[in-house]
Amino acid sequence: MLDIYFDSAATTKPCQAAVEAAVKAMEEYGNPSSTHFRGLAARRIIENARGIIADALGCGADEFIFTGSGSESNNLAIIGAARARRRRSNVIVSTDSEHPSVEKTLEYLESEGFQVIRLSTKGGKLDINELREALKQKVALVSIMRANNETGALYDIAAVRREIENSGCGALFHCDAVQGFLKTQNRGELTRYCDLVSVSAHKINALKGCGGLYVKKGTRLQPIIWGGGHERGLRSGTENTPAIAAFGAACRDWLSQKDRVQAITALRDYAEQRILKELGDKVAIHRPPECVCAILSLSLAGVKSEVALNYLSGEGICVSAGSACSSHQKENRVLYNFGLKKEEVDSALRISFSHMNTKEEIDLLAEYLKKAVDKLAR
Repeated sequence: MLDIYFDSAATTKPCQAAVEAAVKAMEEYGNPSSTHFRGLAARRIIENARGIIADALGCGADEFIFTGSGSESNNLAIIGAARARRRRSNVIVSTDSEHPSVEKTLEYLESEGFQVIRLSTKGGKLDINELREALKQKVALVSIMRANNETGALYDIAAVRREIENSGCGALFHCDAVQGFLKTQNRGELTRYCDLVSVSAHKINALKGCGGLYVKKGTRLQPIIWGGGHERGLRSGTENTPAIAAFGAACRDWLSQKDRVQAITALRDYAEQRILKELGDKVAIHRPPECVCAILSLSLAGVKSEVALNYLSGEGICVSAGSACSSHQKENRVLYNFGLKKEEVDSALRISFSHMNTKEEIDLLAEYLKKAVDKLAR
């Protein structure tokens, strides 16, 4: 059986540097908040990783905190900022295609009395006119992702910042960059345009269970986890030293390869061409105007997503039908809001890439997608 992995938007295979860093950090088992030599050794590991990741983001080390996941970072940024600014405004502006860790958090805040305005993202593009209209009032927070985890659509965060500044609404700008961090050509854009940025380790070949949040200096948040006051009082709980070490090592590994984004982009483009050549009108590619390097969304004619997934998995090929965090939901709101028809949503697959993939694997993927349609289409 084959062993081919095209689900890197769900999680990436840990790189060797991350594995080695995590194993080495396990030897420094002291609590990083302890002041004896064991604790200080663990603290040095954490601060070294913090410096590497902050440098990649283009911010100060004192502006970056560690969390337990990208989802936790999104929760802290959105709830923490909304509650801290509630006296100023109870209005939050977001989109209709955010990750569940943002959308569910917004629904929770609506139950607390916040007003949430969701902008259209039809075709994978922000409706700037809707944004401009939404900002004609005091706004507590704008939360818009950089790269969509289902379609790969890149949203124009520079334009969002421009509209916030021009409106005078006074909003903070949070960006869920879990899928976008290190995967665009402009590495410093996130901290240039945003006040809060969520990232996650396991999307860049580190370990699960570790995330981070950029908090621009002077930005006030209310914590959502209370305890010993770790991470500048914003995220209590003993830090996961091995996972943090792996995060820093994976980040350094990404930065050491100057052409990694171009290489992944080339794989995605090759996959699109190869699949279209193999399947012709039996496949529909859903390509937004601007797309992150690692994601390709498509629909197979006449084959339900679950059926195609099971067939490919049985042959040793891993893909997904969309966000792993949305896998238990009956309706895919993101694809519907993108503008797909029901039959396209029902047969949608997400192919996602890493630098570890090869053209030979893509050739096999295209071959087996054709076999799936020929064998399973109804």
